[in-house]
Amino acid sequence: MAAIKVKLIKGLAGCPASHRVTVAGLGLKKTNSEKLLPDTPQTLGMIGKVSHLVAWERVDAPAPVGRKARKKAAARS
Repeated sequence: MAAIKVKLIKGLAGCPASHRVTVAGLGLKKTNSEKLLPDTPQTLGMIGKVSHLVAWERVDAPAPVGRKARKKAAARS
C-alpha cells in the first residue's frame, strides 16, 4: 500500500472548529508541518475537507504502521 505525504500550508486562524479538529486528526500542528499517512478512503476524505489548507502527494514509501499494530507485534516477540 502506498502512503500520502500531507503538509499544512496555511494557518488555522479564522477556520471553523471542525476544520481545526480535522487538521489535528491528520496529525498536523503548525504551518509547514508534514506527516506521512496511509492511503485510505478515510484519510482522503479528511484531506478533501481541508483541501484549501493542505498540500498532499502520493509517495511510494511504505504506509506507516499504527500504534495497535506495533503493540501487537511487540507482544508476539
